[in-house]
Amino acid sequence: MTALILAASPQWDSKTVKRLAEEADLILCADGGYLMAKELGLRPDLLIGDFDSCTPEREDLPKMVFPTHKDDTDTGLAIRQAVEMGAKTIHITGCFGGRLDHTVANLQSVIFGLDLGARVELWDDRNHVFALQNERRVLQRQEKCYVSFFAISDRCEGVSLEGFVYPLQNAVLTNRFPLGVSNQFEAAEAVVTVKKGTLLGIISKG
Repeated sequence: MTALILAASPQWDSKTVKRLAEEADLILCADGGYLMAKELGLRPDLLIGDFDSCTPEREDLPKMVFPTHKDDTDTGLAIRQAVEMGAKTIHITGCFGGRLDHTVANLQSVIFGLDLGARVELWDDRNHVFALQNERRVLQRQEKCYVSFFAISDRCEGVSLEGFVYPLQNAVLTNRFPLGVSNQFEAAEAVVTVKKGTLLGIISKG
């Protein structure tokens, strides 16, 4: 099952949101993400959060309300609930362009998803963020894009990049030096491998 979480950032792209919504089996709004759904005419399956950013007008929508003083962010609560509802892949949009601390929290949520057994990916019209953990992944070439890989664990061992302008073979990346920043696709299919550790992958339009 694939879930889409609409978060509360003021920066989002309607074309991206609509595409993700069409692919989703489940749509959740994290607090102010409800405003995005309302503007686009989407009917979410669940509203969740403390609702300090908005007050949902529709009483017919399922809602889970939490106190403002809590350990989870509203987006984190939505991730937990999506997993409980059976989601194995979770796309989140409305997660960039607002407060920097919220952006960092959203980046951490990609790794948090792995701990819950789900693949969490972040999207807007210019960026796609995902994680790799002890795995190999094939990426399709995207024109005019930069591809970066950052070690989130202390060390990522056995990192190989094939089909990129700057290849790597069985390298070690650490979370103290951005060796994997600003690569580009070279082949129609590019392959990234990390044998041990967790990498954050970011594809950004130039």
